[in-house]
Amino acid sequence: MKKIFICNLFKYYTTECVWKGFEKLGCRVVLKDYASPKDKFRDSELESRLSKDIKNVDPEFVFTVNYNPIVSRACYKSNVKYVAWTYDTPMDLPDTDTMDNPTNHIFIFDHGEYMKYRKLGLNTVYYLPLASGFSETFSYHVSDGYLYDVSLVGNLYKATFPFLKEKLDEYHTGFLEGVMTAQRGIYGSYFVLDLLKERQKEVKDIQEITGLNISAEQISYSLAAYMTYLDRLSLMAMFSKRFSTTLFTGGMDDREKEIMKELKVQPKVDYYKEMPEVFRRSRINLNPPFRAVWSAMPQRALDIMSSGGFLLSGYTVELDHYFKNGEELVLYDSIEDAVAKAQFYLQHEELREKIKMAGYEKVKEQFRYEDRLKSIIDTVVN
Repeated sequence: MKKIFICNLFKYYTTECVWKGFEKLGCRVVLKDYASPKDKFRDSELESRLSKDIKNVDPEFVFTVNYNPIVSRACYKSNVKYVAWTYDTPMDLPDTDTMDNPTNHIFIFDHGEYMKYRKLGLNTVYYLPLASGFSETFSYHVSDGYLYDVSLVGNLYKATFPFLKEKLDEYHTGFLEGVMTAQRGIYGSYFVLDLLKERQKEVKDIQEITGLNISAEQISYSLAAYMTYLDRLSLMAMFSKRFSTTLFTGGMDDREKEIMKELKVQPKVDYYKEMPEVFRRSRINLNPPFRAVWSAMPQRALDIMSSGGFLLSGYTVELDHYFKNGEELVLYDSIEDAVAKAQFYLQHEELREKIKMAGYEKVKEQFRYEDRLKSIIDTVVN
């Protein structure tokens, strides 16, 4: 029986699914919660504690959701294999210094990110799409009917760009806003980071003007978060004027409430206990991906389909690759396109039900945690 040590540093939602998945494969799982470090990249005290725990547990390998340099160092010094399966993209890392540790096995769900690191010469990375486990708790034979026409479960995204903008002059503000305007019109690719790397003069100017030691990657992430915020704000404003639309979120400020007066706002829902029920009892579930996610299948998209919900998602390369658009899910390539497709599918219930059933069956059969985790074990151990 393989012993696996799961280090739960940041309380990611999917850790429980991974733990149960390994157990279903006959593995013995030791899961330990740790206080999230203030510096998630360097913490000598946590690293020392991890090293001691690794020695005591003596596992086949250590596992975390998302890659973490602190865990990587502890495993490398302990000469124990470290397995990470990413959940967020792009990976939030200051550099790639620890990624080439020979004990690493980093499984990346975003093929675009995976190829980026492979091109850097890293042979410790592997491509592995995400999974979802909600289908096991759902039966299509039992239905309580719909409660919502259109739903979005998620935050609007509070971006750092407005704070950056306050420090910038007119030229550099216009430069960054122009970049965002161009990117917002494009789905299925993300050029912001490459453009910033080509425009090193502007990046250096921004550093000098703001007094911030901010990299092209960090500027790109800030812009992506702000574009995601604008996308979701626009979606909710346009949808709520046309359809009965509900947003499940952590909160909104007065300005946002003023823009979206017709929007129905509900509190955040529990990932395991409440979220699947919202998905299956919504006629349409929106999934506007984080703007830097142009390739990957987002976890939220899989969770919607796994729960028996109809998915209307922003286009990504891998959603289009793994699922049949218009048959197992529906993809949009602009906010106007999303509105038009929502109106169409609200009026065509039989077709909508057929699509959501097909999406549910695909995820149930091909995106199981046990299959993904078996692939990890086969790669790392066998």
